[in-house]
Amino acid sequence: MIKSKMKNIFTVLKEAQEFLTSHNITEAKIDAEVLLCDVLNIERKNLVTLRTQEITEEQYDKFQKYLTERITGKPVAYITGVTEFMGLKFNVTPDILIPRQETEILVEKANDIIKKNNFKTCLDLCTGSGCIAVSVACFNENISVTASDISIQALKTARHNAGLNNVTEKINFICSDIFENIKGKFDIILSNPPYVTEAEYKCLQKELYFEPKLALTAPDNGLYFYKLIAQKAKNYLNENGVILLELNSGLSEQIKDLFKDFSRTQIIKDYSGLDRILKIEMRRK
Repeated sequence: MIKSKMKNIFTVLKEAQEFLTSHNITEAKIDAEVLLCDVLNIERKNLVTLRTQEITEEQYDKFQKYLTERITGKPVAYITGVTEFMGLKFNVTPDILIPRQETEILVEKANDIIKKNNFKTCLDLCTGSGCIAVSVACFNENISVTASDISIQALKTARHNAGLNNVTEKINFICSDIFENIKGKFDIILSNPPYVTEAEYKCLQKELYFEPKLALTAPDNGLYFYKLIAQKAKNYLNENGVILLELNSGLSEQIKDLFKDFSRTQIIKDYSGLDRILKIEMRRK
């Protein structure tokens, strides 16, 4: 642990970064700053102006506890219980997948499509933290969202996040195994389903083993949920509707082929050049 108990924010952060780096934490500087900001209940942008401020013994001890948890591989979001997605605040628990920056691409594309086509209804399958459903509800004034998940605990957290971002009245949460308990049809269907294969799961970085395996892995070599959506989505999609799915980039062509009966499919890459989103359009009559 950090040997010096200097209470100056700059010094504590410097030593924390060195400590995390020595334990092979790749984002040591960012992690130290985020953890300390949570302890101090301030925004990261304020750290520079507060660098000479002293912290209390209680704050210091809590920060040490956070650092101890972090070197085990426990993700920062699970330590603090909060994360940011699309500029919005989300609570997270070990029962749900931590929202990823890559998934913001799906939400950005969805927002563009919703606005362009004046879509009114959205279905978010495997909602988890609710990050997709809540973000869509926040950024689209006239949208009505249905968000489903098989996990009761995930739905509890997602409902909380809807309230946290003042969109509770725009989202209907349903406990459902994919389409099992879904009624009606929707203009747009969104999903970031579990898609990690068992072989891939064995090779993940240690942080990911803190996240629920149920939310990460899928049977049938990662294709199980994509196949279900491909088989049943037409029954829940309005004419001229659109589906957006986050992809396992290593299986993108196989996933795309599952939707060959639809009128058009398009793979959208992320900022690293990896296949990230599959856009599927319903056949026009």
